[in-house]
Amino acid sequence: MTTPSYSNIQPLVQNIDVRGRTLQVRFVCSVSGHAVDARYTVPRDNSMGSRVSQQMKRNLMWSLQSAVASAIRSTMGHNMAGRVASDMARSAMTGVQQQVNSNTLSSREQNTAVVEAFRTVQGQFVWDAQRNTWISQSAMGEAMSDFERMLAAAPIAHPYDRQVMARMLVEIARGDGRLSSEESTWLTEVITADLGDVQTLAARPPLTAAELGSASAGAVRKSLLVLAWAMALVDEEMADAERTLLGHYSRGLGLPHRDVEACRKASQTYILDQAMDRMFTWGGHDEYARAQLYGLAERIGMPVQEAQEAEARHLRRKSR
Repeated sequence: MTTPSYSNIQPLVQNIDVRGRTLQVRFVCSVSGHAVDARYTVPRDNSMGSRVSQQMKRNLMWSLQSAVASAIRSTMGHNMAGRVASDMARSAMTGVQQQVNSNTLSSREQNTAVVEAFRTVQGQFVWDAQRNTWISQSAMGEAMSDFERMLAAAPIAHPYDRQVMARMLVEIARGDGRLSSEESTWLTEVITADLGDVQTLAARPPLTAAELGSASAGAVRKSLLVLAWAMALVDEEMADAERTLLGHYSRGLGLPHRDVEACRKASQTYILDQAMDRMFTWGGHDEYARAQLYGLAERIGMPVQEAQEAEARHLRRKSR
Protein backbone atom coordinates (compact mmCIF):
# COMPACT_ATOMS: atom_id res chain seq x y z
CA MET A 1 0.00 0.00 0.00
CA THR A 2 1.39 3.41 -1.00
CA THR A 3 2.12 5.74 1.91
CA PRO A 4 1.03 9.38 1.55
CA SER A 5 3.93 11.83 1.29
CA TYR A 6 4.04 15.51 0.49
CA SER A 7 5.50 14.82 -2.94
CA ASN A 8 2.83 12.33 -4.01
CA ILE A 9 -0.17 14.29 -2.71
CA GLN A 10 1.02 17.77 -3.72
CA PRO A 11 -0.56 17.46 -7.22
CA LEU A 12 -3.97 17.16 -5.52
CA VAL A 13 -3.65 20.38 -3.54
CA GLN A 14 -5.83 23.19 -4.88
CA ASN A 15 -6.22 25.46 -1.85
CA ILE A 16 -4.39 25.93 1.43
CA ASP A 17 -5.85 28.06 4.22
CA VAL A 18 -3.65 28.55 7.30
CA ARG A 19 -5.17 30.09 10.43
CA GLY A 20 -2.83 30.06 13.39
CA ARG A 21 -1.74 26.44 13.73
CA THR A 22 -4.76 25.03 11.89
CA LEU A 23 -4.44 24.26 8.20
CA GLN A 24 -7.36 23.56 5.89
CA VAL A 25 -6.71 22.06 2.46
CA ARG A 26 -8.81 21.33 -0.58
CA PHE A 27 -7.71 18.22 -2.49
CA VAL A 28 -9.03 17.75 -6.05
CA CYS A 29 -8.82 14.56 -8.12
CA SER A 30 -7.38 15.31 -11.55
CA VAL A 31 -9.42 12.49 -13.13
CA SER A 32 -12.92 13.01 -11.72
CA GLY A 33 -12.66 16.61 -10.50
CA HIS A 34 -13.98 15.43 -7.12
CA ALA A 35 -13.05 17.92 -4.38
CA VAL A 36 -12.50 17.03 -0.72
CA ASP A 37 -11.82 19.43 2.15
CA ALA A 38 -9.56 18.37 5.02
CA ARG A 39 -8.18 20.01 8.14
CA TYR A 40 -5.37 19.45 10.60
CA THR A 41 -4.18 21.36 13.67
CA VAL A 42 -0.45 21.13 14.34
CA PRO A 43 0.17 20.50 18.06
CA ARG A 44 2.78 22.60 19.82
CA ASP A 45 5.74 20.98 21.53
CA ASN A 46 3.91 21.22 24.87
CA SER A 47 0.67 19.83 23.45
CA MET A 48 1.45 16.17 24.03
CA GLY A 49 -0.22 13.43 26.06
CA SER A 50 -3.94 13.90 26.52
CA ARG A 51 -3.93 16.80 24.06
CA VAL A 52 -2.72 14.50 21.30
CA SER A 53 -5.62 12.16 22.08
CA GLN A 54 -8.04 15.08 21.93
CA GLN A 55 -6.52 16.14 18.61
CA MET A 56 -7.05 12.64 17.23
CA LYS A 57 -10.71 12.76 18.26
CA ARG A 58 -11.21 16.16 16.66
CA ASN A 59 -9.54 15.01 13.45
CA LEU A 60 -11.65 11.85 13.33
CA MET A 61 -14.83 13.88 13.79
CA TRP A 62 -13.71 16.31 11.09
CA SER A 63 -12.90 13.40 8.79
CA LEU A 64 -16.38 11.92 9.21
CA GLN A 65 -18.08 15.28 8.74
CA SER A 66 -15.98 16.06 5.68
CA ALA A 67 -16.69 12.69 4.08
CA VAL A 68 -20.45 12.90 4.62
CA ALA A 69 -20.56 16.54 3.50
CA SER A 70 -18.69 15.62 0.33
CA ALA A 71 -21.13 12.79 -0.37
CA ILE A 72 -24.12 15.07 0.09
CA ARG A 73 -22.67 17.77 -2.15
CA SER A 74 -21.83 15.34 -4.92
CA THR A 75 -25.18 13.57 -4.82
CA MET A 76 -27.20 16.78 -4.77
CA GLY A 77 -25.17 18.44 -7.53
CA HIS A 78 -23.65 21.01 -5.17
CA ASN A 79 -21.66 23.70 -6.97
CA MET A 80 -18.53 24.08 -4.87
CA ALA A 81 -17.17 27.10 -6.73
CA GLY A 82 -19.31 29.54 -4.82
CA ARG A 83 -18.29 28.13 -1.46
CA VAL A 84 -14.61 28.21 -2.32
CA ALA A 85 -14.83 31.77 -3.56
CA SER A 86 -16.16 32.93 -0.23
CA ASP A 87 -13.73 30.92 1.88
CA MET A 88 -10.39 30.91 0.08
CA ALA A 89 -8.13 33.64 -1.20
CA ARG A 90 -7.42 33.61 -4.92
CA SER A 91 -4.00 33.91 -6.44
CA ALA A 92 -3.13 34.41 -10.10
CA MET A 93 0.54 33.87 -9.38
CA THR A 94 0.47 30.16 -8.56
CA GLY A 95 -1.51 27.00 -9.23
CA VAL A 96 -2.02 26.47 -5.50
CA GLN A 97 -4.15 29.13 -3.84
CA GLN A 98 -3.10 29.97 -0.31
CA GLN A 99 -4.39 32.17 2.48
CA VAL A 100 -2.42 32.69 5.65
CA ASN A 101 -3.65 34.42 8.82
CA SER A 102 -1.33 34.76 11.79
CA ASN A 103 0.92 32.17 10.24
CA THR A 104 2.86 30.45 13.00
CA LEU A 105 3.76 27.37 10.97
CA SER A 106 7.17 26.88 9.48
CA SER A 107 7.40 25.62 5.91
CA ARG A 108 8.28 22.16 7.21
CA GLU A 109 5.36 22.15 9.64
CA GLN A 110 3.00 23.23 6.88
CA ASN A 111 4.14 20.45 4.55
CA THR A 112 3.70 17.92 7.35
CA ALA A 113 0.26 19.35 8.12
CA VAL A 114 -0.78 18.94 4.47
CA VAL A 115 0.11 15.24 4.67
CA GLU A 116 -1.72 14.82 7.99
CA ALA A 117 -4.76 16.61 6.59
CA PHE A 118 -4.75 14.23 3.63
CA ARG A 119 -4.60 11.27 5.99
CA THR A 120 -7.90 12.36 7.56
CA VAL A 121 -9.66 11.95 4.20
CA GLN A 122 -7.42 9.29 2.66
CA GLY A 123 -10.34 6.88 2.56
CA GLN A 124 -11.87 8.94 -0.24
CA PHE A 125 -8.82 8.38 -2.45
CA VAL A 126 -6.96 5.38 -3.84
CA TRP A 127 -3.47 5.09 -5.31
CA ASP A 128 -3.54 4.59 -9.08
CA ALA A 129 -0.30 2.79 -9.97
CA GLN A 130 -0.82 3.33 -13.69
CA ARG A 131 -1.14 7.10 -13.35
CA ASN A 132 1.28 7.18 -10.40
CA THR A 133 -1.05 9.46 -8.46
CA TRP A 134 -3.90 9.51 -5.96
CA ILE A 135 -7.38 9.57 -7.49
CA SER A 136 -10.84 9.73 -5.94
CA GLN A 137 -12.61 6.45 -5.28
CA SER A 138 -15.35 7.53 -7.67
CA ALA A 139 -12.73 7.51 -10.45
CA MET A 140 -11.88 3.88 -9.70
CA GLY A 141 -15.16 2.03 -9.52
CA GLU A 142 -13.91 -1.20 -7.98
CA ALA A 143 -12.73 0.73 -4.92
CA MET A 144 -16.13 2.28 -4.29
CA SER A 145 -18.11 1.26 -1.21
CA ASP A 146 -21.76 0.17 -1.30
CA PHE A 147 -22.62 3.61 0.09
CA GLU A 148 -20.86 5.36 -2.78
CA ARG A 149 -22.32 3.00 -5.38
CA MET A 150 -25.86 3.73 -4.19
CA LEU A 151 -25.34 7.47 -4.51
CA ALA A 152 -23.54 7.22 -7.86
CA ALA A 153 -26.36 5.08 -9.27
CA ALA A 154 -29.12 7.50 -8.28
CA PRO A 155 -28.13 11.16 -7.73
CA ILE A 156 -30.72 13.37 -6.04
CA ALA A 157 -31.48 15.70 -8.94
CA HIS A 158 -35.22 16.52 -9.01
CA PRO A 159 -35.97 19.83 -7.21
CA TYR A 160 -38.61 18.17 -5.02
CA ASP A 161 -36.27 15.34 -4.01
CA ARG A 162 -33.53 17.84 -3.16
CA GLN A 163 -35.98 19.78 -1.00
CA VAL A 164 -37.00 16.60 0.80
CA MET A 165 -33.34 15.70 1.36
CA ALA A 166 -32.57 19.14 2.80
CA ARG A 167 -35.49 18.89 5.21
CA MET A 168 -34.45 15.39 6.26
CA LEU A 169 -30.92 16.60 7.04
CA VAL A 170 -32.21 19.48 9.16
CA GLU A 171 -34.76 17.32 10.97
CA ILE A 172 -32.09 14.79 11.93
CA ALA A 173 -29.69 17.52 13.06
CA ARG A 174 -32.33 18.96 15.39
CA GLY A 175 -33.54 15.57 16.56
CA ASP A 176 -32.75 16.60 20.14
CA GLY A 177 -35.08 19.59 19.82
CA ARG A 178 -32.46 22.19 19.03
CA LEU A 179 -30.01 23.17 16.31
CA SER A 180 -26.57 24.13 17.59
CA SER A 181 -24.49 26.82 15.92
CA GLU A 182 -21.99 24.16 14.82
CA GLU A 183 -24.75 22.08 13.23
CA SER A 184 -26.22 25.14 11.55
CA THR A 185 -22.83 26.12 10.11
CA TRP A 186 -22.19 22.61 8.82
CA LEU A 187 -25.63 22.38 7.21
CA THR A 188 -25.13 25.76 5.54
CA GLU A 189 -22.06 24.32 3.83
CA VAL A 190 -23.94 21.36 2.35
CA ILE A 191 -27.41 22.78 1.61
CA THR A 192 -27.48 25.08 -1.40
CA ALA A 193 -29.15 28.48 -1.19
CA ASP A 194 -31.89 27.55 -3.66
CA LEU A 195 -33.27 25.10 -1.09
CA GLY A 196 -33.62 27.80 1.56
CA ASP A 197 -31.51 28.79 4.54
CA VAL A 198 -31.11 26.43 7.47
CA GLN A 199 -33.26 28.42 9.90
CA THR A 200 -36.13 28.58 7.41
CA LEU A 201 -35.90 24.84 6.83
CA ALA A 202 -35.79 24.23 10.58
CA ALA A 203 -39.00 26.24 11.02
CA ARG A 204 -40.93 24.00 8.64
CA PRO A 205 -43.20 21.26 10.05
CA PRO A 206 -41.96 17.65 10.02
CA LEU A 207 -42.08 15.74 6.77
CA THR A 208 -45.27 13.70 6.46
CA ALA A 209 -45.55 10.22 5.01
CA ALA A 210 -47.40 11.76 2.06
CA GLU A 211 -44.53 14.19 1.36
CA LEU A 212 -41.99 11.38 1.56
CA GLY A 213 -44.16 9.21 -0.66
CA SER A 214 -44.15 11.92 -3.32
CA ALA A 215 -40.39 11.57 -3.84
CA SER A 216 -39.30 10.23 -7.22
CA ALA A 217 -39.81 6.50 -7.57
CA GLY A 218 -36.91 4.09 -7.86
CA ALA A 219 -33.35 3.98 -6.55
CA VAL A 220 -33.28 7.68 -5.63
CA ARG A 221 -35.34 6.79 -2.57
CA LYS A 222 -32.45 4.65 -1.35
CA SER A 223 -30.12 7.61 -1.92
CA LEU A 224 -32.39 9.74 0.27
CA LEU A 225 -32.42 7.18 3.06
CA VAL A 226 -28.74 6.25 2.95
CA LEU A 227 -27.76 9.93 3.28
CA ALA A 228 -30.23 10.37 6.13
CA TRP A 229 -28.55 7.46 7.88
CA ALA A 230 -25.09 8.94 7.31
CA MET A 231 -26.28 12.26 8.72
CA ALA A 232 -27.56 10.52 11.84
CA LEU A 233 -24.23 8.73 12.35
CA VAL A 234 -21.82 11.57 11.62
CA ASP A 235 -21.57 12.43 15.33
CA GLU A 236 -20.46 8.83 16.01
CA GLU A 237 -23.60 7.72 17.81
CA MET A 238 -27.23 6.83 17.17
CA ALA A 239 -29.82 8.62 19.31
CA ASP A 240 -33.32 7.21 19.86
CA ALA A 241 -34.89 10.29 18.26
CA GLU A 242 -32.76 9.79 15.16
CA ARG A 243 -33.68 6.12 14.93
CA THR A 244 -37.37 7.06 15.16
CA LEU A 245 -36.97 9.57 12.33
CA LEU A 246 -35.16 7.05 10.14
CA GLY A 247 -37.97 4.56 10.69
CA HIS A 248 -40.50 7.21 9.66
CA TYR A 249 -38.50 8.03 6.53
CA SER A 250 -38.21 4.35 5.58
CA ARG A 251 -41.95 3.81 5.86
CA GLY A 252 -42.83 7.07 4.12
CA LEU A 253 -40.51 6.29 1.21
CA GLY A 254 -42.15 2.89 0.92
CA LEU A 255 -38.87 0.98 0.85
CA PRO A 256 -38.93 -2.80 1.39
CA HIS A 257 -37.11 -4.18 4.41
CA ARG A 258 -34.16 -5.47 2.34
CA ASP A 259 -33.53 -1.95 0.96
CA VAL A 260 -33.84 -0.38 4.41
CA GLU A 261 -31.30 -2.87 5.77
CA ALA A 262 -29.00 -2.26 2.80
CA CYS A 263 -29.07 1.49 3.46
CA ARG A 264 -28.39 1.01 7.17
CA LYS A 265 -25.47 -1.34 6.59
CA ALA A 266 -23.99 0.76 3.78
CA SER A 267 -24.04 3.92 5.92
CA GLN A 268 -22.64 2.25 9.03
CA THR A 269 -19.89 0.58 7.01
CA TYR A 270 -19.04 3.90 5.34
CA ILE A 271 -18.68 5.61 8.71
CA LEU A 272 -16.53 2.73 9.95
CA ASP A 273 -14.36 2.91 6.81
CA GLN A 274 -13.66 6.59 7.40
CA ALA A 275 -12.82 5.90 11.03
CA MET A 276 -10.50 3.01 10.13
CA ASP A 277 -8.57 5.18 7.70
CA ARG A 278 -7.90 7.67 10.46
CA MET A 279 -7.34 5.22 13.33
CA PHE A 280 -4.96 2.99 11.39
CA THR A 281 -3.05 6.02 10.12
CA TRP A 282 -2.49 7.33 13.63
CA GLY A 283 -1.61 4.13 15.41
CA GLY A 284 -1.66 1.19 13.04
CA HIS A 285 -3.93 -1.83 13.18
CA ASP A 286 -3.47 -3.01 16.76
CA GLU A 287 -5.68 -4.19 19.62
CA TYR A 288 -6.29 -0.62 20.78
CA ALA A 289 -7.44 0.47 17.32
CA ARG A 290 -9.69 -2.57 17.06
CA ALA A 291 -11.26 -1.86 20.46
CA GLN A 292 -11.90 1.75 19.43
CA LEU A 293 -13.37 0.56 16.14
CA TYR A 294 -15.74 -1.94 17.73
CA GLY A 295 -16.70 0.67 20.31
CA LEU A 296 -17.68 3.04 17.50
CA ALA A 297 -19.64 0.24 15.81
CA GLU A 298 -21.58 -0.36 19.01
CA ARG A 299 -22.37 3.35 19.43
CA ILE A 300 -23.80 3.58 15.91
CA GLY A 301 -25.82 0.39 16.34
CA MET A 302 -23.77 -1.87 14.07
CA PRO A 303 -23.68 -5.60 14.94
CA VAL A 304 -20.24 -6.92 15.90
CA GLN A 305 -20.17 -9.46 13.07
CA GLU A 306 -20.88 -6.74 10.49
CA ALA A 307 -18.13 -4.60 12.04
CA GLN A 308 -15.68 -7.51 11.76
CA GLU A 309 -16.66 -8.06 8.13
CA ALA A 310 -16.24 -4.35 7.40
CA GLU A 311 -12.80 -4.40 9.04
CA ALA A 312 -11.70 -7.38 6.94
CA ARG A 313 -12.95 -5.83 3.68
CA HIS A 314 -11.24 -2.55 4.53
CA LEU A 315 -7.91 -4.27 5.16
CA ARG A 316 -8.18 -6.24 1.93
CA ARG A 317 -9.00 -3.11 -0.09
CA LYS A 318 -6.11 -1.18 1.44
CA SER A 319 -3.64 -3.99 0.84
CA ARG A 320 -3.67 -3.42 -2.92
